[in-house]
Amino acid sequence: MDGKDRRRNPRFEGHFQVDLLNLGDDPNLARWEAVVLSEALDVSKHGMRLRSPYNVPLGAIISAVTYYKNHESVCLCEVIWKAQAGNHFLYGLFIKEWSEMDPQLKEILDRMETDEKKSESNNSLQPA
Repeated sequence: MDGKDRRRNPRFEGHFQVDLLNLGDDPNLARWEAVVLSEALDVSKHGMRLRSPYNVPLGAIISAVTYYKNHESVCLCEVIWKAQAGNHFLYGLFIKEWSEMDPQLKEILDRMETDEKKSESNNSLQPA
């Protein structure tokens, strides 16, 4: 099964700045470095693919501020998968909670979800 088939929500692809709160999980980062600059490669209502120098273990809970058109959205995430890519890591994050979501980003994600449901409905009506 393709990874996209397991997803509950469609992903909005792009390059989004993400600030991670340094909770001291990465021994290579100084504790005084409060924010770790990172980048989301895609975002959905319940997940995010992240590229970051922050080295945290599977299952870690991280706090992320994601920026779309200079507006911030704040979420609490769990690390579901991790892969090293050069001097950075790629993460699959499950978004446990959005404490704040930019209205523009929410509108895009809602529209993508509606479009996907319409497409699925139309495909289920097609004769086999």
